[in-house]
Amino acid sequence: MNRILAFCLCALFFSASWAQAPLVVSTHPIYLIAKEITQGIEEPVLLLGNQTGHDVQLTPANRKTIMDASLVIWVGKEHEAPLEKVLGGNTKAFSILDSGIIQALPLRSTRGVALKDTVDTHVWLDPNNAVRIGFFMAALRSQQYPENKTAYWNNAKNFAKEMLLASQKVTGAGAARPYWAYHDAYQYLERSLNLKFAGALTDDPHVAPTVAQIKFLNDMRPYKKMCLLAESSASPSQYRKLGEIAFQPVDETLAKQQDFVVAWQTLAQETQACVLNARK
Repeated sequence: MNRILAFCLCALFFSASWAQAPLVVSTHPIYLIAKEITQGIEEPVLLLGNQTGHDVQLTPANRKTIMDASLVIWVGKEHEAPLEKVLGGNTKAFSILDSGIIQALPLRSTRGVALKDTVDTHVWLDPNNAVRIGFFMAALRSQQYPENKTAYWNNAKNFAKEMLLASQKVTGAGAARPYWAYHDAYQYLERSLNLKFAGALTDDPHVAPTVAQIKFLNDMRPYKKMCLLAESSASPSQYRKLGEIAFQPVDETLAKQQDFVVAWQTLAQETQACVLNARK
């Protein structure tokens, strides 16, 4: 009898441990979407707290977080290459880029030419992709914890409605408005905001633009005054060579935000204001 009781208690302990095993997400924007889907049910865990995905350095604590998770959702090896070693063959891990649920676009050269066999990994900036990622999370989590299926799906539906309203508030009409980027990270905003990419200073934010590229942008500028979207860390000495610009600091990683819908809408409004300001 005592053995049976001990076995039952042990089984109960392991069941409770499994039930509490967290949903782990790789980077901040995906974490914000996960918070929308798990609201009122559980708290997701952010794997790479102060890293963007491009500069991943796994710590022993990161590896333990992955080991303890019941589900890991990451963008994919194209965005977080170092994670491929620990997540590539992990049955608990699901790559968004490999899921088939999102519409991905190719990378572009600094002059706007699509690059064959590449993918722009900033997929969360497309409202439709963000919604699809949300439903993807709800479906996976519902399979693991069917008792919370209704709650997960209701959260996903509410997130979809909020994103639709947010995107409708910033939809642009008329001819597409040209803009420049310090590096090309914002093409998933273009359809929603009716924007047209007119070039980037560099294809890597850590690499200074060339004299030839600055000359190309100046020679081919659609308007006398242009909107330039750039990280706040961009060097003024480099972009001032572009002549008259409307400079807008932006962050495609949404790193300082805690609500995805608010973060996306803020980025969209800042971008839209920059483009409109350049036309004044």
